[in-house]
Amino acid sequence: MYRKLMVFALVLCLMGSFCKPFQASAAIIDPVMPMASDYLDSYNSYVCAMGGGKLQIWFTVVGDTDMDYIGTLSIRLYESSNKSTWTLVETFLHEDYSSMLAEDDYFHSSYVPYSGTAGKYYKAYVCIYAGGESVGDTRYMWTSVERAT
Repeated sequence: MYRKLMVFALVLCLMGSFCKPFQASAAIIDPVMPMASDYLDSYNSYVCAMGGGKLQIWFTVVGDTDMDYIGTLSIRLYESSNKSTWTLVETFLHEDYSSMLAEDDYFHSSYVPYSGTAGKYYKAYVCIYAGGESVGDTRYMWTSVERAT
């Protein structure tokens, strides 16, 4: 358990360092809360503005033990000019992005890239998964809203 927490804390620190200092989104600042599940220990996801309209949609998933599969099954990215009307602009599926789902591990953290438009707002709806071929746990979460720079 101690090893899991140390690895998880290190990865969160490294992921946070990719975002611009002093402009961290609320999802990075808020601690990842434990989630009750036979498969999932905790998970988190956020959108990170990288400059030039480029975005990264990050996710971190910690399983209770080694899982056959762990990570995200899908990510739906939404865009807005006013933060009230949202349009689906991209769907990322684990079949198309090998970085989204890991095998035979208890922990997985990665991101998918997107070229957006500077000044627009983005949020993602993320499908988290941990388990095997026929059994597992799926959870859905929204990221916080991030403005592309």
